[in-house]
Amino acid sequence: MKTKTFRGLPRILKVNEVNPTELNLSVLFSNGENRRLDFKHILDNEWKITSKDPEFLLYNPKVFGHVELSNGTLTWNSIVFFLTDEHGEKQAVPFDVGADILFELSTIDEERTHSIGRLFKQWRIEANLTQEEVARRSGTSRTYITKIENGSQDIELDTLYRIVEGGLNKTLVLSVL
Repeated sequence: MKTKTFRGLPRILKVNEVNPTELNLSVLFSNGENRRLDFKHILDNEWKITSKDPEFLLYNPKVFGHVELSNGTLTWNSIVFFLTDEHGEKQAVPFDVGADILFELSTIDEERTHSIGRLFKQWRIEANLTQEEVARRSGTSRTYITKIENGSQDIELDTLYRIVEGGLNKTLVLSVL
């Protein structure tokens, strides 16, 4: 699956799920991708955290589970750093990680990825139809059907309707809950 690019900096729009015992979570990024962050792997292998690092507290499931979404990134208010401001004053700031860093450390969350192409291919196979047959029935090309199934081609709603209704002889129903 091709990763979608960002316009501007990535942001996290939503925390889908937090699994404190496994130290991982799923988030929705501003490019529309649901991605999983395995903090056990990140802490051990990417950041090589030791017991002397403030981030070591993330190994505690209770601390990890209190993650919040703040300004498009993940924040743990229970982990505090002290920084010196321009006036020489110490300021307490919560631990947060930029969404750009988090995106690079994340992987596609397969459980939450709902590709039209993947669904379409499944429906086509269940109907015992070839790509050529679906293309002919819906007035498109086999190449176009292949690109949709591979996720390398976006599809407009009217075209999706024509392929599902005409090509697969199924009923297309969309809902937002």
